[in-house]
Amino acid sequence: MQKKIFFFLSLLIFIVFPVLGQAASFGDRVNTMSKIEQIRISTADEKVRIVLAASKSVSYKTFVLSNPNRVAIDIKGAWLSPDIIKETLVDSSCVGKVRVRQFDADTVRVVIETNVGRNGYEIFSLPPNTNTSLYRIVLDFGDGQKNSPAVIDESPPTVLVPIVAPTNTVPLVIPIPNARPGIDGKIIVIDPGHGGSDSGAVGAKGAMEKNITLAIAKELQELLTNAGAKVIMTRNRDVDVARPLATAMEELQARVDVANKAGADLFLSIHMDSFSSSDAKGTSTYYYTKGSPASQRLAELVRTGIIEQLGTEDRGTKTCNFYVVKHTTMPAALAEVAFVSNSIDIQTLTTTDGVKKAAQGIYNGISRYLQ
Repeated sequence: MQKKIFFFLSLLIFIVFPVLGQAASFGDRVNTMSKIEQIRISTADEKVRIVLAASKSVSYKTFVLSNPNRVAIDIKGAWLSPDIIKETLVDSSCVGKVRVRQFDADTVRVVIETNVGRNGYEIFSLPPNTNTSLYRIVLDFGDGQKNSPAVIDESPPTVLVPIVAPTNTVPLVIPIPNARPGIDGKIIVIDPGHGGSDSGAVGAKGAMEKNITLAIAKELQELLTNAGAKVIMTRNRDVDVARPLATAMEELQARVDVANKAGADLFLSIHMDSFSSSDAKGTSTYYYTKGSPASQRLAELVRTGIIEQLGTEDRGTKTCNFYVVKHTTMPAALAEVAFVSNSIDIQTLTTTDGVKKAAQGIYNGISRYLQ
């Protein structure tokens, strides 16, 4: 009997103590490891941005997989928060699913199903966010001109509607009276893209999309207000619209809610484009695939107004399924003013004169639309 008890206790010690030791060692390890606290996925402008937020600086390596085509990133010295959603289906033409797992004891692996080639994505890190103190790894996927669908898209094909500005002419500047017919009394919602925890695209010398879009929106707000419009901004400072660190869907819905609750006469979202190649440049605008002719006309006029003022390359007016123009109930358009990844475009848009011209161009387009 005593032999049996001794054997049982020995077996118990053999089984339990290593487990306790492993638990203790994991607890010791996480004190020196970086915690992946958040993963944020946003879709806009025919591109997808994935932001991983970590408590400490991390190192990482990337590699590609096939059948299906995937891009993977291994984050070393990291452990995954249990609160993070492990698999997300992305509504985009360039990214299908995003999966995140604890690959081994000190590695977090993120796998992105994508159809883009090596020149179609970019991965980079950012210093700690000033509000959250979290380090960030950013994965940008897509160029709207080069992708084939990664998920089924039953929308009609993109329609290009070229409207070429006259050459060798002085850019048209419409004078701003105190109350201009057509604009006076209208409710106009201006949506400066990104903001707060979402920097948007990052260009040369650290220029952030969220700062440029806000600067243009504020100039535009002044022009429209002076013309008699009631202007509502989805944000008028560097903040998340829904709440700090909101999900991508919450953030987009919050912007839509601002416009729909106001009963706005039109909605315009302002963005800057970006691509892994610095050669990409120019201005484009978008309206919802199944949207109204009024939305298409608004997008066309805003695009030509910007090009007239900035002299940027014309990339056309296109249909899209972007959330903010799909779910707003009034004529709506999204403008990609220029490319932050292009040295010429970004040099223009980081000057006071360039910002004013961009705002003037958008104003001119809205004015013509409301005539």
